[in-house]
Amino acid sequence: MSDLAEYARRLHESERRVYPRRLNPLRRESAHDTLKGVRAVIADVYGTMVNYWRPGFEGRDTREALLVEAFSGVVDRFGMGETLAAMNPADPPAKTLCGFYNGLLAMNRQKSAGGGNALPEVRVEEVWSVIALMLKRNGCDAGARAPWRGDPAGFARCLAYTYNFLSMGRELYPGVSNALKRLKDNNIALGILSDAQFYTPIDLTLMLRDQSGGGVADYCELFDTDLVFLSCEYGFVKPSETLYRRLFDALYEYHITPDQTVIAGNDLATDIAPAAALGMRTALFCGDDAMVFGSGGDGGGVVPDIVFYEWEELPERLLFHGEPG
Repeated sequence: MSDLAEYARRLHESERRVYPRRLNPLRRESAHDTLKGVRAVIADVYGTMVNYWRPGFEGRDTREALLVEAFSGVVDRFGMGETLAAMNPADPPAKTLCGFYNGLLAMNRQKSAGGGNALPEVRVEEVWSVIALMLKRNGCDAGARAPWRGDPAGFARCLAYTYNFLSMGRELYPGVSNALKRLKDNNIALGILSDAQFYTPIDLTLMLRDQSGGGVADYCELFDTDLVFLSCEYGFVKPSETLYRRLFDALYEYHITPDQTVIAGNDLATDIAPAAALGMRTALFCGDDAMVFGSGGDGGGVVPDIVFYEWEELPERLLFHGEPG
């Protein structure tokens, strides 16, 4: 196990970020009740498999306050307070760190957009790498602590993971691990197409391990890594056609056609509409009304092939046998 994976495991086990609430489904129209001839299911992560909601996310001001609180946690855990205060005496250290982070994020996205990328994605560990270097030049070398001594790239990933861990809720929706196992047992290949970062597979592994009671030790036991496409690895976010074209190329190697592939997501605009336009079939997760997006018209009026409200029902609705339809 890598240092980062071990660090993530300890955080996950000691500081669980689970915020229980009643899930309310959002009833939506669908074109079909079941789909036949399905050979691959490619799922989105956040809002589809992972419930990242937490109290306060509903309002813009409260959400921003929660994110500043997460930066404060990073400051305290890595001893950045004095250095950040010296760099900017006018603001609290957490606000200064938040400003650095958001400024660098915007700069990277603007640079990509200037190069013709209308849907830029950023590797967050690169942003944190610059922040760590700025702090080091100002006398704070938190990365010198074990186990990150002599590993600035590893320390940047540690910072990125910590901020994400502190800022979001983190649990699988009920039934995800069992549903994925049943789909795989039904000879359906499983993949991921998601706006996500390097830590997403780490978190999926920890959450699947928990929900399955240890029955799933690693996310790649369920997902074929050749069918996993994370936005951070390609520099584009959904609904970039680039990500879908990369998926097409991978499916071709499996002799799986678009009409044998189901995209499962929670966003009509970024999951369902682009997949349907490219000839794939679609499954909209509507089990959590707080996490269904694109219903305000930005979904382009597309109707998903199926709608599912609980993960446990998905294997009954997607059939390997039979002609597509």
